[in-house]
Amino acid sequence: MKFFIETIGCQMNICDSDALSETLKSAGAIKVSALTDADIAIINTCSVRAQAEQKAYSWLGRAEEFKKENPHVKIAVIGCMAERIAPKIKRRFKSVNLIIGSKKIDNAAAKILQLETAKSQLPVNPGIEAVNFTTPDTVSYLTIMRGCDNYCSYCVVPFVRGREVSFDSEKIINDCKKLAANGAQEIMLLGQNVNSYKYNDVTFAKLLREIVKIKELKRLTFMTSHPKDLSDELIDAMANEPKIRKYIHLPMQSGSDKILNLMNRKYSYAHYKNLIKKLRDKVANINITSDIIVGFPGETEEDFLETLQAVEDIKFNALYIFKYSPRPNTKAAQMKDDVSLQEKKRRHNVILELAKRQNNNA
Repeated sequence: MKFFIETIGCQMNICDSDALSETLKSAGAIKVSALTDADIAIINTCSVRAQAEQKAYSWLGRAEEFKKENPHVKIAVIGCMAERIAPKIKRRFKSVNLIIGSKKIDNAAAKILQLETAKSQLPVNPGIEAVNFTTPDTVSYLTIMRGCDNYCSYCVVPFVRGREVSFDSEKIINDCKKLAANGAQEIMLLGQNVNSYKYNDVTFAKLLREIVKIKELKRLTFMTSHPKDLSDELIDAMANEPKIRKYIHLPMQSGSDKILNLMNRKYSYAHYKNLIKKLRDKVANINITSDIIVGFPGETEEDFLETLQAVEDIKFNALYIFKYSPRPNTKAAQMKDDVSLQEKKRRHNVILELAKRQNNNA
């Protein structure tokens, strides 16, 4: 069986796809680099933004056209979009053979192999919590938790990935040991909000301090962090453990307290700015990147200028800017989307140009 995976979305999706690939390969399947060479075409989807879903629709359209000429080909849709709108996908793309949402993605390999009758057998206790240990790479990814309990008003993640669950700390440490023993120079720990990780009495900072004890491991990093859960304990670990990469992705989203409150971010801009100061004071040469959403419902020109000033003041090492788009089932989707697309584009471009100037002058 030859399979192809198209992955859309975040680093966690990439990690899930990599782990799924390794599980399928361990069962005798062959991964190919082109859809046109595959017997099974898999797409791992994302629902965070409307644009990501449009990419999935376009890919599925191409996959259906390919299947018309090659009827033996099976199509599988997995991930967040599959979780959110499985019936709609099935109605629109009638040749899709399998749909598995993000909450049941650990069963994806077994279900995909069943599409090819019983030609291949899965190893005992398959799972995709960690990337496999047989294909060393410079950087390996390890998911340490799933889901999110924050319910930011614009975000669909809690609805498609479920409540927050932290994985067994001993298993995570053992997985890291195996990855390092097989040649991984750096491990990136992944979660929707790694700062809130807690398994029994093991906090995220304690977990990091245990992992860096692994002799073969050279570097350790993580993403994504939520400002409301960034602790002094974690900042101290970053400052004092040489193996922890001096980097953090800390989404600000807005510099306006009014908008942060509407977003249900649970922190103020002053709190966020204080975190940045702590990080830069304690962690030498730290790189800080962030996310900004422009055009959120109710964002006035004054609110936007507060965000612009925040970007001017903080001077991030890199900035990812997104135009707000309403996501189904979220609280923000019930708000009036009162910033025009043209104005969203303008605000996006203004912040983008500022970020470019800052990077050029760095």
